[in-house]
Amino acid sequence: MSARFLDDEARRAFDEAIARIERESAIEVVVAVRRASARYLHVNLIVGALVAFAGLAAMLFASYPFTFTAILVDPFLVGLAAGMLVELLPGLKRVLTPRRVRDLGVHRAARATFVERGVHNTIDRSGLLVYISWLEQEVALVPDSGLAAAFTPGAVAAAEATLDREMAAGGAAVARALAELATSLAGVMPRRADDRNELPDRLVDELSRRRWQR
Repeated sequence: MSARFLDDEARRAFDEAIARIERESAIEVVVAVRRASARYLHVNLIVGALVAFAGLAAMLFASYPFTFTAILVDPFLVGLAAGMLVELLPGLKRVLTPRRVRDLGVHRAARATFVERGVHNTIDRSGLLVYISWLEQEVALVPDSGLAAAFTPGAVAAAEATLDREMAAGGAAVARALAELATSLAGVMPRRADDRNELPDRLVDELSRRRWQR
């Protein structure tokens, strides 16, 4: 599923969106796509515990005479296996994690990525990180200080909501929605004659990364 989100069409669409925004405005855009922003281990624990207790109950009330060792060990082994299998079910982690917890994880990871990717390294502090987290199906926008003065929190939230709505349709849909923001972003920070490209334009693909933000 994550591989299909960022297929060749989506990569081309993101390249075009970055080019359009930087052509029409003075904003330097960095797009980073990550598989997940946090581990949400509470879901593994919940599923593992439920399966373990269900297995224990089944063994205790079954007509088959299980040994004491089997009753003591087997349910917990099954629960452990179930907890590990949750890693293959990202949708389950999304459903069993409250929205506010997902939002916190996404925005915390987005701010860390902003620094890691050097989005603040522009003369006019005009960088904009577009952080896309696939598991949470959320997009976070982190503007640098020079851009944030005009790109108000309300405008940022509205743009994030627009991009969030396209997540289920795939990466190409998100990229096209991002490109459509170029006109409004140009109004926030118009392009000047002496503007130059200060940050790499390539998409930062972190979908397969295994290092998690704290």
